[in-house]
Order: sequence, then C-alpha cells, then structure tokens
Amino acid sequence: MNERRSTDKFQDAAERLAWEIVSTSVRLDELRGIWARMIGITGPQWMIMMVLANADDRAIGMPVGAVSRALRVDQSFVVTQSKLLEKKNLLRRKSSSEDARVVNLSLTDHAHKQMASLSSQRKELNESVYAELDLKELLQLTSKMSAIKSRLEKAMLRISAEL
Repeated sequence: MNERRSTDKFQDAAERLAWEIVSTSVRLDELRGIWARMIGITGPQWMIMMVLANADDRAIGMPVGAVSRALRVDQSFVVTQSKLLEKKNLLRRKSSSEDARVVNLSLTDHAHKQMASLSSQRKELNESVYAELDLKELLQLTSKMSAIKSRLEKAMLRISAEL
C-alpha cells in the first residue's frame, strides 16, 4: 500500500508539472504576441523570425521545410507567412543555389534592427522571470526540459504505432 501511495503522489506531481508546462507555454505565447505586435507582425510570424534568428548559418538562412519542422507547422503556412514578412521587408526568400525547388528564408537587416530594438526589454524581462536561477541552474532546467520533450516524442511514436 505504501508503494501505491508513492506511485499516486508521483503521478499527481507529474500531472502538476505537465499543467505548469502548459500554462507556462500559454504565457510565453502571449508574450510572443506582445513582442510581435511591437514590430507590427503576428505571434506566429514572430516565431518564424525567431527560428531564423537562431539559425546556424544566418547568411544562407533556412529552407522552408526546416522552419516548418522547427515550428511543427505545415510548410504552406510558412510559405504564406514568409511572403507577408517579405512584403514588410523583414524576411528574404531566395531559391537555393543547390536546388531551385528549395526556398531559403533569412532575416533582413531591417528585421535584425527591429529585433534589436526590443533586446533591452527582452533582456530585462528574462532577468526578472529567471531571477531565481543562476546560469548553471538555467542550463540544467533547459537540459531536463529537453530530455522530457525527447521522451514525450518517443512515447507519442510508440503510442501512435499501437493504434
């Protein structure tokens, strides 16, 4: 019986953690919407820009497919939104020199300036939100969350294979 109680407590704690993650995600979405509105775009467009801002090779950019996989959205959505961002001079769309069917997306200088204009506010916010964590703890939390995400992805594959 004691082992059962321990299992129930673990299950309750795991469900509370899942709820906290969901609620935190909602707040982060709301915050992204605020940052986006400050430069005249939507939250999903902001996310596209953030993926590109964190790309390994910012000069070349990223293929539309890679952006859609990073955001877990359909490629057609990224194509549509990237065209809107291009019209606002925030994003550059260029056919790949290796494969003309592939369109690489990259941020314009104007986009970098727009994002830089928010950097002090974003830095101040991060310092406030993560004030209880030092760098080591923040990196550990990030690593643990990444591991949980990876295990969730594997569990989802396993469960969907059973259907």
